[in-house]
Amino acid sequence: MAARWWCDGLRAIGLQWLQDTSYNQIDHGVCSTFAERWHEETLSFHLLFGKMTVTLDDVSCLLHLPIEGMLLTHESMTWDEAMEMMIQHLGVDPGDTFKEATDTNGGHARFSYLRMIFKKLFLKQLGVSDEGDMVLTRKLQEHALRIYLLYLVGITIFTDEIIIYVDVTYLKYFRDLELVADYSWRVAALSHLYKELNNASHYNTKHLSGYLSWLQV
Repeated sequence: MAARWWCDGLRAIGLQWLQDTSYNQIDHGVCSTFAERWHEETLSFHLLFGKMTVTLDDVSCLLHLPIEGMLLTHESMTWDEAMEMMIQHLGVDPGDTFKEATDTNGGHARFSYLRMIFKKLFLKQLGVSDEGDMVLTRKLQEHALRIYLLYLVGITIFTDEIIIYVDVTYLKYFRDLELVADYSWRVAALSHLYKELNNASHYNTKHLSGYLSWLQV
């Protein structure tokens, strides 16, 4: 059973429904069929019976994300900005952070790397908690939550054709965990889906499977 602080933290943040989205549920045949019929000009799928698109209501029904709140606005980060963000808000070692930025050629974090540091921090906070240091325990718990959230949005609403790492720029929305639920995640999910569908449709439709995965949940 998960620790109470973990369950309470995810519930307060409001993104816990994304955990029900999984690449294991992808039907590549269905994705390819839809991908071939995506038109950037109308932001819709042109099917035999007419046009069909993904709406905010669809996102709400599938992902249960909030629509009201602050808009998410972000740009790509430099190496230095990404490393500083990860060191400060994920509690990772500067040397490891530099290596990760080097290996990914920019402000990115591989999913394998996030899984590794998440496991270390989660186990570390358990040990500190047993020692009774509540201040450090809380800090480690927040770091673990941010790592998980960055990983979670990277494999769901902010996925792209790479599917091996996530842009660290999304970490800016998890700096203050109390504000996460105040963002309009539903709008961000839909706008990102449209953008990546448009980008991918220009060069290779096989990459669209990742973008369409959460539509099959």
